[in-house]
Formats: sequence, structure tokens, C-alpha cells
Amino acid sequence: MEKILVADDDRVVLLTLSEGLREAGFDVIEARDGVQALALCQSQAPELALLDIRMPGLDGLELERCLRDETKVPFIFFSAYGDDAFVKRAVEIGALGYLIKPLVVTAIVPAIRTALARSRDISGLRSALESNRTIATAVGMLMRTEGLDQLAAFERLRQRARTQRRKLEDLAMNMVESPQDQDVRESARDWKG
Repeated sequence: MEKILVADDDRVVLLTLSEGLREAGFDVIEARDGVQALALCQSQAPELALLDIRMPGLDGLELERCLRDETKVPFIFFSAYGDDAFVKRAVEIGALGYLIKPLVVTAIVPAIRTALARSRDISGLRSALESNRTIATAVGMLMRTEGLDQLAAFERLRQRARTQRRKLEDLAMNMVESPQDQDVRESARDWKG
């Protein structure tokens, strides 16, 4: 059973979400403010945190920075505010989703399951990058040359390896050993369509 933290200072929202998510099969822990949410993330390491943007103690944005620096807990924001600037900011700082209140549990469960799957993908990517310096270097090169984030660059590298029917490590080694030749080949192939 996946453990999820729900953090909101509104007791009615917290109770409603928590009970609904328990009925949907999740193990739910609750926090009434950002400080309590951080402590629970550090001590219980939930698979996902659902964070209200506006909470006392630490608001969602401050809490996100702490989670990123002190834990590996992924998160989804929820708020009554859905303006484009808020959503863009949430995406930029790594949120796996952004939900608008009022929340209906049956409607958000698919978003939670998607975020959990995405989190597992990202965790796998981090493990692969940490265990293979050559792949990490090739991913960094793609991030720089193609303006991609880490996950998108890894996916691009993996896709190229599949297309060329090569091992990921071999393609990465080729890119690292001869970056100029690789850039020319990739540009030529992209130009041909």
C-alpha cells in the first residue's frame, strides 16, 4: 500500500481527502501545516506528498524547497488558485501535478496514480545516472545542447539507442568520446527528417 502525505491547514479538506484516499487504498498520513509536513516526510518517507500551496509555518513553495533539499519525496500541489503563473511555477520547481480545489477524491486518484508512476520513473532515472557516469555525462550533454531537462534528455538518449539498436552505454560512450562528431551526425540526421 502506497503511503501518501496530505498537508492542508483546512481541517475539513484534510479529513475529506484523507478518508477518501484511504478508501481508495492508500496509506495516508496527515499534516496541518508545512512544518509538520516536512517532519513527517523526513521521518516516514511517503511515496508522494499532496501539498496545499497556502499553509501556515511553511507554505507549499517553501516546503517544496525543503523536500527537495532534505528528502526525495515527490509532490503534487493543490490550491484554490489556478492561474497560469502559479501552475507554471509549480511545473518549474518539479511538481508532478497541480490540482484545483475543490477536490473530488474519485477525480484525483488517477492523477495520484500517474504521479506515483512518474515518480518511480524519475527514481529509476536517478539510479541509472548515479550508477553510470558515462550515461550521466551524455545526458548532461543533451541537456546543454538541446535545452532539455534531465528526464527528457535521458528519454531522448534511450530513444536514440533503441532506434539505432545499440546499448545505451555504448551510445553514451560514443557521445562522450567524440562529442563534435556526434553533434554533426545528430544535426545531419535531424535535418534529413
